[in-house]
Amino acid sequence: MRYRLKKRLVPVGADEMIPEGEALVEIMTKEEYWKTYHTRYEDHLLMRNLEKAQYCRADLLKDCAIGTLVIPIKKELLGRPAVFGYYMDRNRLIFIDNSGEAERMLHEMERIQIFDKTCVSHILFEFLEYQVRDEIEFLQKYEERLGEMEDRIMSGRRDRSDVPGAILKARKELARISSYYGQLLNISQTLTENYNGLLKDEECALFHLFSGRMSRLSEYGKELREYALQIREMYQVHMDMKQNHALSFLTMVTAIFMPLTLIAGWYGMNFKNMPELNWDYGYLVCVGASILILLGEIWYFKKNGWLKK
Repeated sequence: MRYRLKKRLVPVGADEMIPEGEALVEIMTKEEYWKTYHTRYEDHLLMRNLEKAQYCRADLLKDCAIGTLVIPIKKELLGRPAVFGYYMDRNRLIFIDNSGEAERMLHEMERIQIFDKTCVSHILFEFLEYQVRDEIEFLQKYEERLGEMEDRIMSGRRDRSDVPGAILKARKELARISSYYGQLLNISQTLTENYNGLLKDEECALFHLFSGRMSRLSEYGKELREYALQIREMYQVHMDMKQNHALSFLTMVTAIFMPLTLIAGWYGMNFKNMPELNWDYGYLVCVGASILILLGEIWYFKKNGWLKK
């Protein structure tokens, strides 16, 4: 699919001729791009990068900029991302995409109509802006989710069994999204450097503004990762406290019954000259002494606050 720029994207017919030097945006599959452009070094480099694309990048070559976009899907951050390649010179911007997502995004951008499109660098800038248009809202909702986890831990509710898995998933997702923001920051900084003279000053200013936004989003993402780490540590502290309480309880139970165990062992020896063995009230005295010892120990533990949760 091809579009010319007339302050907006205007579809171009398959047989329509485009005057040389007119701004043009194209969407091609890998096969179409390789069939049309395969003789230059930058084409080979772009296709090689696209085949093993793991992150967003931008490379400034002699008369063009090439790169890849690896975009995580918000509904499933740990799932398969959307992957595009792009080529941009002074008059052409080509997206290489086999999924149809790039065309859908361009149509959505056209509907939003951020500002009049006058050159292909504006389209690339808008395309990057489109990817992060709702990120603040997304991160704020993520922060609310982390706050709910914290509340569940602090409240001591019993539905905490899934908290460790949820925290682990949150940290992985935040690591991916923070890395994504950092990669977009690197792209915008590379384009702002403009050491091949591809962009005009006002176009560099656009990507400079985008760099600032990505820097702030990256910091926000890192803060949320730290928040998730703090929640995990808080959960671990609560679990340790619960375990310590259980061990304390078992220790008190052992301490309470230790004197009774001593009495049972003492009178279980059955020596001939133990006078209590033949005493009519020996059994009752032993029971009474055991009860008094138990009550005394329980009173002492309560007085020192050892029986509190």
